[in-house]
Amino acid sequence: MKTRNTCINEVPPIKDRWNFKAQMQMAETIAILLVFFIILGLSLMFYGGFQAGSLREAGREQFERESIRVALLVSHLPEVTCSDNNIITENCIDRVKLEALSVRADPKRGSEEVFLFYQKDFRSSMVKIEQVFPPIAGQMPFLLYNQTLENFTEMIPTFIPLTIRDPLKPAGFQNSFGLLTVEVYR
Repeated sequence: MKTRNTCINEVPPIKDRWNFKAQMQMAETIAILLVFFIILGLSLMFYGGFQAGSLREAGREQFERESIRVALLVSHLPEVTCSDNNIITENCIDRVKLEALSVRADPKRGSEEVFLFYQKDFRSSMVKIEQVFPPIAGQMPFLLYNQTLENFTEMIPTFIPLTIRDPLKPAGFQNSFGLLTVEVYR
């Protein structure tokens, strides 16, 4: 057997060059595929995180809409709104009607049927109305509905200013400033 002296600058035979070229092309293809799949994986992770954030945001918006829906429903309850000769006054609550409804809607003191009637609309929330001005010492807010969750994860309060009219007081002293508070739980 003859041994060849190979020099560094010596050109390898043609068969060996084709083998080397094929191996280099294969390594390049594998590297390109590896980079492609890494980029694809990172893109999918980014897109998945973005979608999860969008779903959370959509759920939050739906919850806020529900809170506003309940607050508007309460502020326009025909059972407690002020009316003179069948003309309804906007953003006004009749104090006598409010007292009667707060007693009737309480399942402990009033009727459980009335509480259940409002449950389908108010779901898990708390609705109360309090007189802010002129302040009355020791007066508790009127609790219209209370179905709070024990282990809630989120609560959105909605505050609506309104007028509380007391038809039993003399003219000029009937109106006071009140605040409707609706807290919706989830």
